[in-house]
Amino acid sequence: MTKNYFTLDEDFETIIKKALPDKTINKIRSVTTGWTNIVFEVCTNDGDFFFRFPRDDFWIRTIVKDYEFAKFVNEKTDFDTVKLELLYDNGRPFSMHQKIEGTVLAEKMNNMTEEEIKVVAKDIAKFMFELHSIKFNKEEIFKINNIGLKLVDFLDELLKVHVAKEDMKFWNYNEFINKDHNCLVHGDLNSSNIIIDENNHISAIIDFGFGGFGNKYFDLARIIGRCPETFKNEIIESYENISKTKLDYNILDEEIDIWTNIDNAYINYMRGIGIYE
Repeated sequence: MTKNYFTLDEDFETIIKKALPDKTINKIRSVTTGWTNIVFEVCTNDGDFFFRFPRDDFWIRTIVKDYEFAKFVNEKTDFDTVKLELLYDNGRPFSMHQKIEGTVLAEKMNNMTEEEIKVVAKDIAKFMFELHSIKFNKEEIFKINNIGLKLVDFLDELLKVHVAKEDMKFWNYNEFINKDHNCLVHGDLNSSNIIIDENNHISAIIDFGFGGFGNKYFDLARIIGRCPETFKNEIIESYENISKTKLDYNILDEEIDIWTNIDNAYINYMRGIGIYE
């Protein structure tokens, strides 16, 4: 039976070499932090590249959305976004992009000074506001009919496919139907998807597989919930200053809790299938 997705027993070396026919490959390193995809960092004579191979049918569809959404928002904000190439192996999509110079925020955030936090928090808030302000047509945002363009629908499918029922009792889909879903959102704006330079400014934003349209609180809650508490007030204050609007802190705290529950439930799932220890 033909697989639509990738498994760990694939001949990834051959697939990667076909994708880089004009490069000399010096090293292929597995990146074990990938939950949704099997990830490799590839060192060549002409720079380094990251490859992402989806782990199942759900993430196969998502990686196409990652490519489409990143392409749609490119140059629509003041910040660089990852420039993906969408490639195929026997009809199965996977993505490739050149390594972006900088440090993943997650690797640095626990040791940052107050001034450093202010710098990166202001950039994060500015990126979110600019993304949330992009004009779009729901019927024309992507050229393909793809997965969950409304973030709530995407999360609903994700949880039903990948999370045990006892681990998703917190999830109340109907609670979100009545909320505004009137802006573009990154959907997974966590500290691992923000790359910063040596001056703590954003170098690039990556991983738009959860992207679509939704509510600004989704992105605010996601990044605040995945950063140390010292980031919270700085991000909130910066976003309020840039947007010239006051946030509803009750909604924000509710959605931080929801994202925490999603993370915990998904970790349990990954442990169950032997990917996350």
